[in-house]
Amino acid sequence: MPHSSPPDSPRGRPPAGVLLLLCAVALTLHGCLLDGMPLDVPELPLARTPTATSVQVRSVPAAGDTVEPVSAYRAAEASVPLVLAAQREPQRIARPAATVESSAQPVAGGRFAFDASSVAPLVVAGVEGEKARPPTEGAPAAVAADLTVPATTPAEPAPPVLRQVERTVPVYRTRMPPATVLAYEIHRGMFSGSGELSWRPAPGRYEMRLQLGVAGFNVLTQTSQGGFDAAGLSPLRFTDQRGHRPARAANFQRDAHKITYSSTHDEYALPEGSQDRLSWMIQLPAVLAAEPKRALPGGEVLMVVSGARADVAVWTFAFVAAETIETASGPVRTLRFTRTPQGPKDLLADVWLDPARHHLPVRVQLSQGEDGDVLEMLLREQHNPAAP
Repeated sequence: MPHSSPPDSPRGRPPAGVLLLLCAVALTLHGCLLDGMPLDVPELPLARTPTATSVQVRSVPAAGDTVEPVSAYRAAEASVPLVLAAQREPQRIARPAATVESSAQPVAGGRFAFDASSVAPLVVAGVEGEKARPPTEGAPAAVAADLTVPATTPAEPAPPVLRQVERTVPVYRTRMPPATVLAYEIHRGMFSGSGELSWRPAPGRYEMRLQLGVAGFNVLTQTSQGGFDAAGLSPLRFTDQRGHRPARAANFQRDAHKITYSSTHDEYALPEGSQDRLSWMIQLPAVLAAEPKRALPGGEVLMVVSGARADVAVWTFAFVAAETIETASGPVRTLRFTRTPQGPKDLLADVWLDPARHHLPVRVQLSQGEDGDVLEMLLREQHNPAAP
Protein backbone atom coordinates (compact mmCIF):
# COMPACT_ATOMS: atom_id res chain seq x y z
CA MET A 1 0.00 0.00 0.00
CA PRO A 2 1.51 3.35 -0.99
CA HIS A 3 2.33 5.78 1.86
CA SER A 4 0.82 9.24 1.68
CA SER A 5 3.44 10.83 3.99
CA PRO A 6 6.65 12.21 2.47
CA PRO A 7 9.77 10.17 2.81
CA ASP A 8 11.88 10.71 6.00
CA SER A 9 14.72 13.24 5.83
CA PRO A 10 18.21 11.76 5.76
CA ARG A 11 19.56 11.16 9.31
CA GLY A 12 23.15 11.75 10.46
CA ARG A 13 25.27 14.87 9.70
CA PRO A 14 23.44 18.23 9.24
CA PRO A 15 23.76 20.00 5.92
CA ALA A 16 27.08 21.70 5.18
CA GLY A 17 25.51 25.16 5.20
CA VAL A 18 24.19 24.72 8.72
CA LEU A 19 27.62 23.58 9.96
CA LEU A 20 29.34 26.60 8.44
CA LEU A 21 26.81 28.93 10.03
CA LEU A 22 27.24 27.36 13.47
CA CYS A 23 31.04 27.56 13.23
CA ALA A 24 30.89 31.23 12.28
CA VAL A 25 28.64 32.01 15.25
CA ALA A 26 30.89 30.06 17.64
CA LEU A 27 34.03 31.82 16.41
CA THR A 28 32.36 35.21 16.73
CA LEU A 29 31.28 34.53 20.34
CA HIS A 30 34.70 33.13 21.23
CA GLY A 31 36.45 36.24 19.87
CA CYS A 32 34.13 38.53 21.81
CA LEU A 33 34.90 36.74 25.07
CA LEU A 34 38.63 36.92 24.50
CA ASP A 35 38.48 40.56 23.48
CA GLY A 36 36.75 41.46 26.75
CA MET A 37 39.37 39.78 29.09
CA PRO A 38 42.15 42.10 30.36
CA LEU A 39 45.73 40.90 29.94
CA ASP A 40 47.13 42.53 33.13
CA VAL A 41 45.73 39.84 35.40
CA PRO A 42 48.18 40.47 38.30
CA GLU A 43 46.69 43.96 38.82
CA LEU A 44 43.13 42.65 39.30
CA PRO A 45 41.79 42.92 42.86
CA LEU A 46 41.67 39.54 44.52
CA ALA A 47 37.99 39.94 45.36
CA ARG A 48 37.06 40.35 41.66
CA THR A 49 38.70 37.22 40.31
CA PRO A 50 36.57 36.01 37.34
CA THR A 51 34.65 32.85 38.10
CA ALA A 52 33.17 32.06 34.72
CA THR A 53 36.44 32.19 32.80
CA SER A 54 38.61 29.09 33.01
CA VAL A 55 42.36 29.25 32.64
CA GLN A 56 44.28 26.31 31.24
CA VAL A 57 47.89 25.79 32.32
CA ARG A 58 50.05 23.67 30.08
CA SER A 59 53.61 22.63 30.89
CA VAL A 60 56.35 23.39 28.38
CA PRO A 61 58.18 20.19 27.39
CA ALA A 62 61.87 20.11 28.06
CA ALA A 63 64.47 19.32 25.47
CA GLY A 64 64.48 15.66 24.64
CA ASP A 65 61.00 14.95 26.04
CA THR A 66 58.48 13.12 23.88
CA VAL A 67 55.75 15.45 22.55
CA GLU A 68 52.29 14.03 22.04
CA PRO A 69 50.88 14.91 18.55
CA VAL A 70 48.17 17.54 18.58
CA SER A 71 45.07 16.86 16.60
CA ALA A 72 44.01 19.15 13.79
CA TYR A 73 40.99 20.28 15.74
CA ARG A 74 43.16 21.29 18.78
CA ALA A 75 45.57 23.14 16.48
CA ALA A 76 42.72 25.07 14.94
CA GLU A 77 41.25 25.85 18.38
CA ALA A 78 44.62 27.07 19.71
CA SER A 79 45.17 29.33 16.68
CA VAL A 80 41.98 31.33 17.23
CA PRO A 81 43.08 33.33 20.33
CA LEU A 82 46.47 33.97 18.72
CA VAL A 83 44.83 35.47 15.63
CA LEU A 84 42.51 37.61 17.73
CA ALA A 85 45.34 38.74 19.99
CA ALA A 86 47.42 39.78 16.98
CA GLN A 87 44.65 42.15 15.90
CA ARG A 88 44.93 44.07 19.18
CA GLU A 89 47.62 46.51 20.29
CA PRO A 90 50.26 44.65 22.31
CA GLN A 91 50.05 45.23 26.07
CA ARG A 92 52.75 44.69 28.61
CA ILE A 93 51.86 42.67 31.67
CA ALA A 94 52.46 44.88 34.73
CA ARG A 95 54.89 43.53 37.26
CA PRO A 96 53.72 43.06 40.84
CA ALA A 97 54.44 45.86 43.27
CA ALA A 98 56.78 43.69 45.35
CA THR A 99 59.97 42.48 43.72
CA VAL A 100 60.99 38.94 44.56
CA GLU A 101 64.64 38.07 44.29
CA SER A 102 65.74 34.47 44.47
CA SER A 103 68.71 32.33 43.67
CA ALA A 104 66.90 30.33 40.96
CA GLN A 105 69.20 29.29 38.10
CA PRO A 106 68.01 28.11 34.66
CA VAL A 107 68.89 24.57 33.66
CA ALA A 108 68.43 22.60 30.48
CA GLY A 109 64.89 22.50 29.11
CA GLY A 110 63.75 25.83 30.52
CA ARG A 111 63.36 24.52 34.07
CA PHE A 112 64.62 26.33 37.18
CA ALA A 113 66.48 25.12 40.23
CA PHE A 114 65.62 27.17 43.37
CA ASP A 115 68.07 27.45 46.26
CA ALA A 116 66.00 27.53 49.50
CA SER A 117 69.00 28.57 51.60
CA SER A 118 68.34 32.23 50.71
CA VAL A 119 65.18 32.15 52.84
CA ALA A 120 66.94 30.64 55.88
CA PRO A 121 68.17 33.99 57.26
CA LEU A 122 64.59 35.25 57.32
CA VAL A 123 63.40 32.22 59.24
CA VAL A 124 66.23 32.59 61.71
CA ALA A 125 65.52 36.30 62.11
CA GLY A 126 61.92 35.53 62.96
CA VAL A 127 62.98 33.04 65.58
CA GLU A 128 65.34 35.57 67.09
CA GLY A 129 62.50 37.98 67.67
CA GLU A 130 62.85 40.48 64.83
CA LYS A 131 59.62 41.99 63.59
CA ALA A 132 58.50 40.80 60.16
CA ARG A 133 57.91 43.53 57.60
CA PRO A 134 54.24 43.93 56.47
CA PRO A 135 53.35 42.96 52.87
CA THR A 136 53.44 45.66 50.21
CA GLU A 137 50.10 47.44 49.92
CA GLY A 138 48.20 46.40 46.82
CA ALA A 139 50.45 43.47 46.01
CA PRO A 140 48.85 40.07 45.27
CA ALA A 141 48.88 37.53 48.07
CA ALA A 142 51.14 35.20 46.14
CA VAL A 143 53.98 37.76 46.05
CA ALA A 144 53.27 39.81 49.19
CA ALA A 145 56.10 38.22 51.18
CA ASP A 146 59.40 39.98 50.73
CA LEU A 147 62.05 37.31 50.28
CA THR A 148 64.86 39.74 49.57
CA VAL A 149 67.80 39.12 51.92
CA PRO A 150 69.62 42.41 52.56
CA ALA A 151 73.31 42.21 51.80
CA THR A 152 74.24 45.08 54.08
CA THR A 153 76.84 44.57 56.76
CA PRO A 154 75.40 44.79 60.30
CA ALA A 155 76.32 47.97 62.07
CA GLU A 156 78.97 47.63 64.75
CA PRO A 157 77.76 48.35 68.29
CA ALA A 158 78.79 51.67 69.71
CA PRO A 159 81.75 51.45 72.08
CA PRO A 160 80.73 51.62 75.75
CA VAL A 161 81.12 54.91 77.55
CA LEU A 162 83.75 54.83 80.27
CA ARG A 163 82.00 56.08 83.41
CA GLN A 164 83.87 58.04 86.01
CA VAL A 165 83.74 57.63 89.77
CA GLU A 166 81.77 60.35 91.55
CA ARG A 167 84.73 61.63 93.60
CA THR A 168 88.41 61.02 94.27
CA VAL A 169 89.61 59.15 97.33
CA PRO A 170 92.94 59.35 99.17
CA VAL A 171 95.58 56.64 99.08
CA TYR A 172 96.41 55.13 102.49
CA ARG A 173 99.32 53.19 103.87
CA THR A 174 98.52 49.54 104.57
CA ARG A 175 99.82 46.60 106.59
CA MET A 176 98.43 43.26 105.51
CA PRO A 177 97.29 40.66 108.09
CA PRO A 178 98.73 37.15 107.96
CA ALA A 179 96.89 34.23 106.37
CA THR A 180 93.91 33.05 108.37
CA VAL A 181 90.47 31.40 108.23
CA LEU A 182 87.58 32.94 110.17
CA ALA A 183 84.52 30.79 110.92
CA TYR A 184 81.24 32.64 111.58
CA GLU A 185 77.73 32.00 112.77
CA ILE A 186 75.27 33.71 110.45
CA HIS A 187 71.74 34.90 111.09
CA ARG A 188 69.17 36.52 108.86
CA GLY A 189 65.63 36.80 110.13
CA MET A 190 64.47 33.33 111.20
CA PHE A 191 67.31 31.59 109.31
CA SER A 192 70.63 30.55 110.79
CA GLY A 193 73.70 28.95 109.30
CA SER A 194 77.46 29.12 109.11
CA GLY A 195 80.05 30.96 107.08
CA GLU A 196 83.77 31.00 106.45
CA LEU A 197 86.13 33.73 105.32
CA SER A 198 89.46 32.49 103.94
CA TRP A 199 92.37 34.92 103.51
CA ARG A 200 95.44 33.52 101.75
CA PRO A 201 98.18 36.04 100.87
CA ALA A 202 101.31 35.03 98.96
CA PRO A 203 104.28 36.91 97.51
CA GLY A 204 102.82 39.28 94.91
CA ARG A 205 99.29 37.88 95.00
CA TYR A 206 96.37 36.92 97.22
CA GLU A 207 93.17 34.87 97.22
CA MET A 208 90.02 35.44 99.28
CA ARG A 209 86.85 33.39 99.59
CA LEU A 210 83.64 33.95 101.54
CA GLN A 211 81.07 31.16 101.69
CA LEU A 212 77.75 31.30 103.56
CA GLY A 213 75.36 28.38 103.97
CA VAL A 214 72.01 27.63 105.58
CA ALA A 215 70.88 24.07 106.39
CA GLY A 216 73.72 22.64 104.31
CA PHE A 217 72.94 24.76 101.20
CA ASN A 218 75.26 27.49 99.93
CA VAL A 219 73.44 30.80 99.71
CA LEU A 220 76.40 33.04 98.84
CA THR A 221 79.88 32.45 97.44
CA GLN A 222 82.24 35.33 96.72
CA THR A 223 85.86 35.22 95.60
CA SER A 224 88.51 37.90 95.11
CA GLN A 225 91.86 37.42 93.41
CA GLY A 226 94.61 39.90 92.73
CA GLY A 227 97.91 41.33 93.94
CA PHE A 228 99.34 44.24 95.88
CA ASP A 229 100.40 47.79 95.03
CA ALA A 230 101.20 51.05 96.81
CA ALA A 231 97.52 51.46 97.82
CA GLY A 232 97.20 48.00 99.36
CA LEU A 233 95.07 45.26 97.84
CA SER A 234 94.88 45.37 94.04
CA PRO A 235 91.98 43.13 92.91
CA LEU A 236 92.01 41.63 89.43
CA ARG A 237 88.83 39.55 89.43
CA PHE A 238 85.80 39.38 91.69
CA THR A 239 83.00 36.78 91.40
CA ASP A 240 79.62 36.74 93.10
CA GLN A 241 77.28 33.72 93.06
CA ARG A 242 73.91 33.65 94.82
CA GLY A 243 72.45 30.17 95.35
CA HIS A 244 72.28 28.18 92.10
CA ARG A 245 72.32 31.24 89.86
CA PRO A 246 75.24 31.71 87.45
CA ALA A 247 78.15 33.63 88.90
CA ARG A 248 78.75 37.25 87.87
CA ALA A 249 82.19 38.77 87.63
CA ALA A 250 83.95 42.13 87.77
CA ASN A 251 87.32 42.39 86.04
CA PHE A 252 89.80 45.02 87.18
CA GLN A 253 91.86 45.69 84.06
CA ARG A 254 94.88 47.44 85.52
CA ASP A 255 96.64 48.01 82.19
CA ALA A 256 93.51 49.57 80.61
CA HIS A 257 92.61 51.47 83.82
CA LYS A 258 89.00 50.32 83.79
CA ILE A 259 86.57 47.84 85.36
CA THR A 260 84.49 45.60 83.10
CA TYR A 261 81.73 43.15 83.92
CA SER A 262 80.51 39.78 82.70
CA SER A 263 76.80 40.66 82.84
CA THR A 264 76.80 44.14 81.29
CA HIS A 265 78.69 46.29 78.78
CA ASP A 266 79.11 49.11 81.30
CA GLU A 267 82.66 50.15 82.10
CA TYR A 268 84.06 52.23 84.93
CA ALA A 269 87.32 54.03 85.35
CA LEU A 270 89.69 52.30 87.78
CA PRO A 271 91.05 54.71 90.40
CA GLU A 272 94.00 53.74 92.55
CA GLY A 273 93.01 51.82 95.66
CA SER A 274 89.71 50.50 94.24
CA GLN A 275 88.30 47.40 95.96
CA ASP A 276 85.54 44.85 95.37
CA ARG A 277 82.63 43.72 97.56
CA LEU A 278 84.87 41.20 99.36
CA SER A 279 88.38 42.69 99.41
CA TRP A 280 87.26 45.67 101.50
CA MET A 281 86.99 43.30 104.50
CA ILE A 282 90.82 42.99 104.43
CA GLN A 283 91.68 46.43 103.00
CA LEU A 284 89.99 48.25 105.90
CA PRO A 285 91.91 46.30 108.61
CA ALA A 286 95.16 46.82 106.64
CA VAL A 287 94.62 50.61 106.61
CA LEU A 288 93.82 50.76 110.33
CA ALA A 289 96.84 48.61 111.17
CA ALA A 290 99.11 51.09 109.33
CA GLU A 291 97.24 54.27 110.35
CA PRO A 292 95.66 53.69 113.81
CA LYS A 293 94.80 57.39 114.18
CA ARG A 294 91.83 56.80 111.87
CA ALA A 295 90.21 54.74 114.65
CA LEU A 296 89.53 57.90 116.67
CA PRO A 297 86.41 60.09 116.86
CA GLY A 298 86.00 61.80 113.49
CA GLY A 299 88.21 59.29 111.74
CA GLU A 300 87.16 57.73 108.46
CA VAL A 301 88.44 55.63 105.60
CA LEU A 302 87.25 56.12 102.01
CA MET A 303 87.55 53.62 99.18
CA VAL A 304 86.00 52.94 95.77
CA VAL A 305 84.08 49.64 95.92
CA SER A 306 82.65 47.75 92.93
CA GLY A 307 80.29 44.80 92.87
CA ALA A 308 79.68 42.38 90.00
CA ARG A 309 76.69 44.32 88.61
CA ALA A 310 78.48 47.56 87.70
CA ASP A 311 77.48 48.99 91.09
CA VAL A 312 80.42 51.28 91.75
CA ALA A 313 80.36 53.81 94.57
CA VAL A 314 82.61 55.53 97.08
CA TRP A 315 82.22 53.87 100.46
CA THR A 316 82.97 55.97 103.54
CA PHE A 317 83.68 53.99 106.70
CA ALA A 318 83.26 56.32 109.65
CA PHE A 319 84.50 55.48 113.14
CA VAL A 320 81.60 55.08 115.61
CA ALA A 321 83.04 53.97 118.95
CA ALA A 322 84.99 51.31 120.79
CA GLU A 323 82.55 48.55 121.79
CA THR A 324 82.77 45.21 123.59
CA ILE A 325 80.82 42.36 121.99
CA GLU A 326 80.16 38.79 123.05
CA THR A 327 81.50 35.96 120.88
CA ALA A 328 81.67 32.19 121.23
CA SER A 329 85.19 32.57 122.65
CA GLY A 330 84.20 35.31 125.14
CA PRO A 331 83.98 39.12 125.15
CA VAL A 332 86.07 41.01 122.59
CA ARG A 333 87.05 44.68 122.66
CA THR A 334 86.38 46.03 119.15
CA LEU A 335 86.41 49.19 117.02
CA ARG A 336 83.12 49.81 115.26
CA PHE A 337 82.96 51.40 111.78
CA THR A 338 79.81 52.13 109.79
CA ARG A 339 79.34 52.62 106.09
CA THR A 340 76.46 55.09 105.80
CA PRO A 341 74.47 54.56 102.57
CA GLN A 342 73.95 57.49 100.21
CA GLY A 343 70.57 56.31 98.89
CA PRO A 344 67.57 54.31 100.17
CA LYS A 345 68.71 51.16 98.31
CA ASP A 346 72.43 51.34 99.12
CA LEU A 347 74.16 48.74 101.26
CA LEU A 348 74.40 49.53 104.95
CA ALA A 349 77.50 47.95 106.51
CA ASP A 350 78.47 47.80 110.18
CA VAL A 351 81.76 46.12 111.06
CA TRP A 352 83.45 45.45 114.43
CA LEU A 353 87.23 45.04 114.13
CA ASP A 354 89.50 43.39 116.70
CA PRO A 355 92.89 45.14 117.11
CA ALA A 356 94.24 41.98 118.81
CA ARG A 357 93.52 40.02 115.61
CA HIS A 358 95.19 42.45 113.18
CA HIS A 359 91.90 44.41 113.02
CA LEU A 360 90.12 41.50 111.34
CA PRO A 361 86.29 41.58 111.50
CA VAL A 362 84.74 39.62 114.36
CA ARG A 363 81.23 40.87 113.64
CA VAL A 364 79.62 42.14 110.42
CA GLN A 365 76.05 43.34 109.76
CA LEU A 366 74.84 43.97 106.21
CA SER A 367 71.42 45.17 105.07
CA GLN A 368 70.05 46.40 101.75
CA GLY A 369 67.78 49.39 102.19
CA GLU A 370 65.97 50.58 105.27
CA ASP A 371 63.43 47.71 105.36
CA GLY A 372 65.78 44.87 104.37
CA ASP A 373 66.60 41.97 106.67
CA VAL A 374 69.96 42.23 108.40
CA LEU A 375 72.55 39.58 107.62
CA GLU A 376 74.78 39.14 110.65
CA MET A 377 78.14 37.33 110.80
CA LEU A 378 79.50 36.66 114.32
CA LEU A 379 82.93 35.10 114.83
CA ARG A 380 82.87 31.55 116.20
CA GLU A 381 86.52 30.58 115.86
CA GLN A 382 89.73 31.43 114.03
CA HIS A 383 92.42 29.05 112.80
CA ASN A 384 95.33 28.98 110.44
CA PRO A 385 94.70 27.72 106.91
CA ALA A 386 96.01 24.33 105.92
CA ALA A 387 99.37 24.33 104.24
CA PRO A 388 99.09 24.06 100.43
